[in-house]
Amino acid sequence: MPTIRPKVLVDHEYVSQTKYTIDLDLPTTGLLSSLFLKVTAKTLSTGDCPSPWMKYLISGISVNQAGQAALNAAPPETFQADYYYKTGKMPQMGYQRPGGVGQQVDEIIPILFGEKVDDLKHYIDLSKFSDPKLSVTYDLAETDHVGSTIWDTSYYPRFTVMANLFQGVGIPPSEGYYSLRQIESYTPVNSEKHMLELKGARPIKRIYVQYDALDPDEELMHLIDRARIWGSNESWIPFDLEIDPWEELIRELYGTCEMRALLSYAKGGQTMDMAVDKNLGSVALIPTTIDKFAVFRASTGRKATFYLTTGTTGAVATDILSAEYIIKGLLPWSVGIIDMPGMLGIDHLDPTEYAPVFLELDYANNAGAYSAPMNIHVEDLVKP
Repeated sequence: MPTIRPKVLVDHEYVSQTKYTIDLDLPTTGLLSSLFLKVTAKTLSTGDCPSPWMKYLISGISVNQAGQAALNAAPPETFQADYYYKTGKMPQMGYQRPGGVGQQVDEIIPILFGEKVDDLKHYIDLSKFSDPKLSVTYDLAETDHVGSTIWDTSYYPRFTVMANLFQGVGIPPSEGYYSLRQIESYTPVNSEKHMLELKGARPIKRIYVQYDALDPDEELMHLIDRARIWGSNESWIPFDLEIDPWEELIRELYGTCEMRALLSYAKGGQTMDMAVDKNLGSVALIPTTIDKFAVFRASTGRKATFYLTTGTTGAVATDILSAEYIIKGLLPWSVGIIDMPGMLGIDHLDPTEYAPVFLELDYANNAGAYSAPMNIHVEDLVKP
């Protein structure tokens, strides 16, 4: 049987404060099941730096051969569905906060190609590449902190990439691997029925509908009234749901996400934990050391916004210095999933069997315009 063998691809000091790309040679044999990217930095041991935060560092990842990308990923703040596919749950993102001076800060970003470690259906077969390489772009220029000083520049941040490989006698012949690819990106229109033909011969396991919202008040629940799949014989593709039962199915299949918000006040830090469920725009009052309250509003999964409550005597926006969050799990209103096994009771949807097959989305009659595109991805089986 094959065994998992960790392999450190690189461990070096990061000497630039600008965006930097490193290309690494991958092994030419084995099944790549996961990557772990770790960045380590250190805060100053002196000075006023009670709560330094390190921003998300990885801006692009690709495994490629001769310029032909076989797998591309981007950080979850710009491409959530890709990470949901690889990890099942969202990796930590946003900031890490050591809570003091002179401390080491680690940011670890897992990228898993399988839903579980021993699932050989989800991997990259490196033997299919003549010259497999890993390309990573990262940036430490963007930082945020409370106080006058932050990073110890004499301690260069270290950047480590470790790959987990299935290697050894008994590697089964490849039956293919699942690929996540974007098939359309468009800006919705109020009261529109958008229809997209699902072309090609690859069996489809899941479809992801991702609203790339930037406005924290925009939510998928307010954008899509209904989603359906239909083809030459509608009765054989039983997916025709309004948003409420669709979201309920997503929660049943993928669980309720967890959100941890990190909030910085003018007179110290305040941390709040909450579970985000169906009630979009849920609020929580946070008492602060300055005798004011802040309101937390969960939204699209891209942003969480803190507001000072209106009517509070002496409340001003500058009392809140900065706010970010760490999020794990699937946000139903940020990524709408159509899961063939879980929702339709079929292992795959074969587009050739019912061609032409269409995905149709009905949009709500919203008062405001849409500020960002709707991205549609399919997770389908690539056969060697």
